[in-house]
Amino acid sequence: MSKKQFWISTLLSSLTMATMMSGLISGVKMGFSAEWPPVWGQSFLMAWPFALFLNLTVLPQIRNFAAWLCRPKETVAVVESE
Repeated sequence: MSKKQFWISTLLSSLTMATMMSGLISGVKMGFSAEWPPVWGQSFLMAWPFALFLNLTVLPQIRNFAAWLCRPKETVAVVESE
């Protein structure tokens, strides 16, 4: 992955997650009323920097852990004794 692709995907994924989660959680907690959009905006402004930070720090560790979980199992050769 190129540096440009890394930064674009990091920014877009953190933006998407912060938008969706802040909107959903604030809407469920207070109801999807006329007062909800400004609260969603405030929640998003708090959530996006944290989502970006976690995307840059924790997500690479999660990807490494997932790769470790999905690695092929090592096979042990059994040699028969005569």
